[in-house]
Amino acid sequence: MKRILAAAVAAIVAASAADARELRSAGAAPEGSPWGQIYNAFTAKVAELSGGSLTIKHFHASQLGDEQTTIRQIARGRLDMGAFSNTASSLLVPEFGLLASPFAFSNLEQADCVADDHLIDTFGEKFDAAGVHPIAWFEVGQQIIFASEPVISPADLAGVKIRTAPTKTDTLFMDAAGGSAVPLGTTDTMPALKTGNVTAATWPAVYGMAVGYHKVATHVTPTNHVHQIGSVVVSNKTWNTLSAEEQGWLTEAAVILKSLRKAIRGAEVALLEKIKGDGATVHASDDAAWRAVAPGVQPRIVEELGGDSEATWAAIGAAKTACGG
Repeated sequence: MKRILAAAVAAIVAASAADARELRSAGAAPEGSPWGQIYNAFTAKVAELSGGSLTIKHFHASQLGDEQTTIRQIARGRLDMGAFSNTASSLLVPEFGLLASPFAFSNLEQADCVADDHLIDTFGEKFDAAGVHPIAWFEVGQQIIFASEPVISPADLAGVKIRTAPTKTDTLFMDAAGGSAVPLGTTDTMPALKTGNVTAATWPAVYGMAVGYHKVATHVTPTNHVHQIGSVVVSNKTWNTLSAEEQGWLTEAAVILKSLRKAIRGAEVALLEKIKGDGATVHASDDAAWRAVAPGVQPRIVEELGGDSEATWAAIGAAKTACGG
């Protein structure tokens, strides 16, 4: 009798294991970073909610390829899901890049309100048309400047080759501010700084300081000219094969990603203080001068992003008004 019962239990466990599903996920952030840690918490929450019947195997630090490669794989259904910066997300939905327009938001509270209450309405259908389903927006952080000589205001960019994100928003803004913008990806930026091919770089603050850009370009200015919002997306091919219950587990667990805001913003403040001990100089930004450049370049950003950018920028403006500002 005991043997029969043991065999029955083993059969049930085996059946449960056979029914369990594992999703493969990609991201660029190292596991020890705030993004890597919170994504681990997200995957743990999915396993908890599902009782282990749905799990996520996340590959940190671009193990499956860079952001540009993996987000396209997700859109094509070759990879299940992933977490991506605004830059990578904009490869699928160019209009999403408008969120990274210079000084797009009056303050962080407004940016959070727009993300929480309006982005699905504005971008949900666009992501779906691109082959992915967004389950969350998350904090990437403020864009700042690292330079070999002080760059406190746009006037200091004259004759400076400055690395920009490979996006229209960052590149057009730095050109308009007076610099010579050189769009570069993650793997090319540090070598370019070390060889002097560029002498300054814009980069999200936490990531840039964490990887040591301040040790090569020792003058750091928190211009905060761009606030980056990223996305967590699931391939439509995968999403459409999940049950309503499985979809609900992913959506419920993704709420935990909002806690990145506090972590990233706290890290920005702490790291700006910490890098002074590494020999870096942190300069006060001439905010008014940087902000003065933005209105003139924004129409060109809208034009060059193309597609539905004009209507999308208007929708973002309406969302900002609804959020107060």
